[in-house]
Amino acid sequence: MPDFSAWRTFDYDSATVQLWVFKKSTTGLKFRAWHVRTDETIEALFKETIKREVNATNEKFAYTAIAQNNEASCLVHALEDSENLITLLNLVDSPEAENTDAELKHLKGAAGYLVKFQSGERTVYAVRRTAPNWKPRVRSSLINAIFKNGELSATPEETFSFDSFFDFYCINETVLVKSKRAYESTMSEKKSYQKNFDSLTLDPKFTSIFSDIIPLKEYVGTNAMQLRRITVIQQKAVYLREEFPERVRLVNGTRNYGLNFDAEGRIIVCSKTAKTVMQILLDHRLLSEITDSIYDVQDTEAVK
Repeated sequence: MPDFSAWRTFDYDSATVQLWVFKKSTTGLKFRAWHVRTDETIEALFKETIKREVNATNEKFAYTAIAQNNEASCLVHALEDSENLITLLNLVDSPEAENTDAELKHLKGAAGYLVKFQSGERTVYAVRRTAPNWKPRVRSSLINAIFKNGELSATPEETFSFDSFFDFYCINETVLVKSKRAYESTMSEKKSYQKNFDSLTLDPKFTSIFSDIIPLKEYVGTNAMQLRRITVIQQKAVYLREEFPERVRLVNGTRNYGLNFDAEGRIIVCSKTAKTVMQILLDHRLLSEITDSIYDVQDTEAVK
């Protein structure tokens, strides 16, 4: 992927650096953002942070609702798939004259911060969810102190902690995610997953394969991981295959999955079978032709 290579080979040393803090908004804009003035020391630390992260990331995988990465990899997807991130980037890309420099009240309680690296015509955006001590309630319970000349003294000055890593990045038209949980929380992706589930449970083509959809709704609830799985189920749409109900009954009998069906052949979901039903809808209950063993897997990659 060209953008992955461009992110790794970007000239961070010569780049200009801008720091922005942002808060979520209930308006159509989704976010409010403020530019924060920084000195050369802070900017140099940001450069070292991103260079270290880039050098440690040498693999990429396609971003899906249930895909996971490790410390040496990231998940990638097209920027067009994240409406909220596009909104945030548009805010920080508007002319600085139209934005107010951040005041102390804007930093307190900020949802996250974005560091913008610019080198020529190229830009890399690095985003991190703020630490808990940025929240006013937490800050009021802290005592700020400095250690100087062998003595620890209280200081009335406000302090803000920046982590030595970022949660996700954007370059050109590609988003590169290092921390999926932080990315989805910051960009409010869970809300979209919930909407997907709500719409799916109203789809007759989906609900018609069950005797009662309520037990499945109770199993999924508001659990973030289950909602991600529902999104994948909706995308794969295995349940729409004409032979799906018959195949499920056949394999259930052959492999003893333990599913139950009503008189019309519809799946009866209960607390004991809900997990199995989800794996079947995901097409994640697989048979090894080598060992003849059945496995439940977290994700799949088609070989052919």
